[in-house]
Amino acid sequence: MNIYKSFSVYLGASFLERGLAFLVLPVFSFYLAPNDFGMLSLLTTLFAFTLPVISLGTQSAISVAYFNEKKTDYSIYVSSTLIVPTMLAILLFIAEFFLCGALSNILGVPYIWLLAIPVFSLMSIVTSTLLIDYQIKQEPYKYGIFSLSSSSINMVLSISFVILFGMNYEGKLIGQYVSILIFTLIALILLKKRDVLTNKISKKFVKDSLKFGLPIVPHVIGGMVINMSDKIFINQILGKVDLGIYNMGYVIGSSISMLCISFANAIVPFSYENFSKGDDLSKQKVVKIYWIYILSMIAIVILLSSLSPYIFNWFINERYKTGSVFVKWIAIGFFFQGCYLLFANIIYYTKKTNILFYWSFVNIVLNLGLNYMLINKFGTLGAAYTLCISYFIFALSMAIISRKLYPLPWFYFLK
Repeated sequence: MNIYKSFSVYLGASFLERGLAFLVLPVFSFYLAPNDFGMLSLLTTLFAFTLPVISLGTQSAISVAYFNEKKTDYSIYVSSTLIVPTMLAILLFIAEFFLCGALSNILGVPYIWLLAIPVFSLMSIVTSTLLIDYQIKQEPYKYGIFSLSSSSINMVLSISFVILFGMNYEGKLIGQYVSILIFTLIALILLKKRDVLTNKISKKFVKDSLKFGLPIVPHVIGGMVINMSDKIFINQILGKVDLGIYNMGYVIGSSISMLCISFANAIVPFSYENFSKGDDLSKQKVVKIYWIYILSMIAIVILLSSLSPYIFNWFINERYKTGSVFVKWIAIGFFFQGCYLLFANIIYYTKKTNILFYWSFVNIVLNLGLNYMLINKFGTLGAAYTLCISYFIFALSMAIISRKLYPLPWFYFLK
């Protein structure tokens, strides 16, 4: 499929997903108190942080394997990548079963929700495996239908539990987890029908996926730390009410990530295919798309920053009004995250993921230090500053590394 058409489909699906989330956001702002939003934000952070720990980056190897391995071995490779996450999810569940009491007291989170995290993280890995298969085989319509259906069911169930049954933040979580369960079962059926899953497992492919994925784990966790540590610091230093208000601004500011994700989904097969050709013309095609994306992101950041005060005045409950000050900085931060995704894809293609291993620790330490200092100095706004600075450094470091590994003619049009 044409890259522009593919991108349009992914963007359309992401826009509808974000649109659904945005439409129900004002509803939840009336039915959920800032403390509830704070609890939701904290649990979502823990859930997202667990995913890379369980997957160990093995899913990232699937896209590269599809283009590099024999097509007859693809189903064995995919099936092999699910072995390690399954084992780790079981081990993490057992560990949390014995430690959840202490963790619950430290974080102020009910232990039942801590136990649910590894289970539903594994389920999310299954559904994302199907989405990766759609992506690399350039089937954006199927990708969009599955993803949008999952989000729609999630929203319907969440609204039902929160509004009709008055279940506060737990209703939102139940809606999310029930939808994950439903679509995990659907994903397993579809993966089997598409001959992507098989009973055959290869130790060679397990090792290969781990060799590819393990160095990525600290890198992914580094991104997660940037994306989530702000919420943990706010929770511990300022409390869940401030976290809930911050998270409202965060949700709106991070909405530009739909463009990032849409572009990343569309560009991976396109860029890898052109990289494999290796000629200048193919590289120029990729660079042209990259520039269109970067300029579009800049325009959207400016637009969103300008509209955010009106969004809060017209649609969001008065209790969250101060959250509008965070939108601009969070949007800029996610612009840099979008740039980072471009350069990270280049590094993944070269399979030099071990470089990411070392640089990730620098980013983690920097982010944690900045969060502690800036939140204590500027309050909640310090978290938004930290996110922006951290993603800028992340993007800049990936740009430098990718240029050394696989140079692209970024300014070919000036010659």
